[in-house]
Amino acid sequence: MLDAISLDELLEELRPLLVGRRLGRPRACGRDAVCFRVLGGSQLRLEAGRGRAGVYLLEPEEARALDGEEPSARTRQALLLIRKHAEGRRIGGFRRVAGERTVLLELGACVLALRLSGRAPALTLAVDGAAAATLGDGTPAWPPEPRPESEWDVVTASAVSAAVREAQQQGLRPERGILSACPALGPFLARQTDGSHGSFEDLRARLRCPRPRLLAPALPDAWTDRELAPAAALTLTPIEPRSTAGAVIETASWRSATSLFLAGRVRGDSFEAARRRAAASAAREVRRLERLASRLGEDHLGLPEPGRLRRQAEALLAALPSVPEGAGEIEVPDPYEPGRALRVRLDPSLGAAPNADRLFEKARRVERALARLHERILETRVGLEVARAREASVRSARNLGEIEPPALGGRESGAEGWTEPRHYLTKRGLSVLAGRGARENHRLTFAVARPEDLWLHALDVPGAHVVLRDPEGRAEDQDVREAAEVAAWFSASRGAATVDVHVARRKHLRAFRGSPGRVHIGHSETVRVSPRDPEGRLRRRGSRKV
Repeated sequence: MLDAISLDELLEELRPLLVGRRLGRPRACGRDAVCFRVLGGSQLRLEAGRGRAGVYLLEPEEARALDGEEPSARTRQALLLIRKHAEGRRIGGFRRVAGERTVLLELGACVLALRLSGRAPALTLAVDGAAAATLGDGTPAWPPEPRPESEWDVVTASAVSAAVREAQQQGLRPERGILSACPALGPFLARQTDGSHGSFEDLRARLRCPRPRLLAPALPDAWTDRELAPAAALTLTPIEPRSTAGAVIETASWRSATSLFLAGRVRGDSFEAARRRAAASAAREVRRLERLASRLGEDHLGLPEPGRLRRQAEALLAALPSVPEGAGEIEVPDPYEPGRALRVRLDPSLGAAPNADRLFEKARRVERALARLHERILETRVGLEVARAREASVRSARNLGEIEPPALGGRESGAEGWTEPRHYLTKRGLSVLAGRGARENHRLTFAVARPEDLWLHALDVPGAHVVLRDPEGRAEDQDVREAAEVAAWFSASRGAATVDVHVARRKHLRAFRGSPGRVHIGHSETVRVSPRDPEGRLRRRGSRKV
């Protein structure tokens, strides 16, 4: 999260762009965030999410790329009041509270107060001097508590040293003492000094020439979602760190630095949330199959041996004349091992021959049960291997696209409510799959399609996700055009003369969290085609196996 020095520099950049302008209609743009339309299509995002709280001015495409998170109930409730009191208001002031990492967006009779400090940030709407609504996990950020004596360029080094000594006496880290004396520094800058007089003065001298720097695991083009997942993966700082294990990215402005920081944090958070869900789902499936395998093994041990039942039946028939009527149990000679006797239980109401027939029938039933049991045990073992492989794959995934989402509406395989996609063949014999709705589109794209398959969708209108199977890179322009015509036909632009269609490799897509059917396209091309009904023109196949 931002420190006071970075906040001041950012607000200095944003103030000329925002002060005096009216806020557009606010909308929820994350779990704990709201966005206002300003400056034409730009979006002012006030984020109260843990680990990424801050003020962001985003271009339209940047804002769209970050959408997709489901807002919390607290955010939805607060949004109603923010719309009522803040929509259409003119921005009168944009400033930081002295000595704190709290930003005030002044809108006449109401104020939006965003507190970045603390373990639980918060964004609070204050109307006529009273807190009306809050989003985020923290307590209301209103009223602010200015501490001008604690500003980083005002507080004395001796006061910081005293606070550090007091923290150490209480068994706390020096960082806690530094933040108690100068909370505006923030955790990262507090760790850049040990609190001693010389160290703190050195830090203060370095802060007098701030420049936007982002500390990251690597340069942006080399980022992986897994690297971005830890809370400390990205740090926005106004100074060059003494040492770092990753990359130091210098940007042209604080606005671009904060946008890059937010994009990385959202990527990392989305990956971590998806990885946890997928890992939990895979672990549940492994446990379920392990329990099933254990029960099937117990069932197998509990069944009698068919060969022993037949042996008892044959021994009973061989001793037929000597079997007394009404006996419940009898010992008869074993026909296969002279001198050995077999103990056979009988139904007293039946004779020896019917009892032998019942033993033969029981042996046949047990053999059939064993055959079914062996088949289920084999299926369970295979399923367990697949589930364990999926669990290992999820744990080793580096990017969101490598985590297969669970099937929507049921179990991960054979899910109820999953409608099979339409399945056609191009004239050259490649498979074209077309989804039938948002949830089916999601599963087709992220659970059925392979990374190298081609994905097609009509540009900027609702429509079916279409997948052109391309397992060996055999797809030619003719195949792509036929698949694009299918995508145009199954879209809201079916009646148009021509339709532009996205064409992208499946590996270049990422799903929007909480929005089945919506995707973020990393790289694509566009083809223009006329919508054409595939029925009767392309061969159709049943799509049981896709």
